[in-house]
Amino acid sequence: MIARQPFAFLLAFAVLAVATPAPAEVSHITLEHAECLPNEDNGVMVATVAPEIGGASTRLYFRWEEDEDFYYVLMNPEGRGKYWGVPPKPDPKNEAVEYYVALVDAFGQVLAKSESQSSPVTDDCTVELTDKQRGVAENLTVGETTYEQIGLEVDGFLCDGIVSRINPDGILRGDEVCRACVIAWWEKKGVLIPIAGAGVITGVVIADDDPQTASPSGL
Repeated sequence: MIARQPFAFLLAFAVLAVATPAPAEVSHITLEHAECLPNEDNGVMVATVAPEIGGASTRLYFRWEEDEDFYYVLMNPEGRGKYWGVPPKPDPKNEAVEYYVALVDAFGQVLAKSESQSSPVTDDCTVELTDKQRGVAENLTVGETTYEQIGLEVDGFLCDGIVSRINPDGILRGDEVCRACVIAWWEKKGVLIPIAGAGVITGVVIADDDPQTASPSGL
């Protein structure tokens, strides 16, 4: 019986080793530093995720350096673990943007995170966006990380291009703040006058204070 104990111990250890799952491979995120971001225009941040994890989203978190809380936009895959993300346009008061990239699972848990970086916002910075990147920049969905951000503008950034928001619970909605700014701009331009044709309203014109500058606009 005594001679059999070492063998029994080794057998039990081997069974335990097989039954214990190997630890999941940890992803690493490499975030490229942006030399600058253009004032009142879009920049692009690029990162590489290795290895990629199925079902996880890659997010670009950003904030005006003087702000307390981050916002985020989803990054777009380019293949072989490379992603790019377009933040909103910095407004004139914004002199620097802090940002990092995180890999987030379907439950909102952060699986991996890059180091945080900061880039200056300058008037002479030039960033050439591709057609796809420009399309994303004109239809941005901005994620909120705190409930205090709901109902407010994205501090330090322009409304231009922001069309929807995601609240901290992951619920998508139209951006009511920036939409209100657009309506206010139209109201300043004048009143909308319907154009009737064959009993159907086919369009509107904007009646300015100067009636000679009224311009047609399709619905």
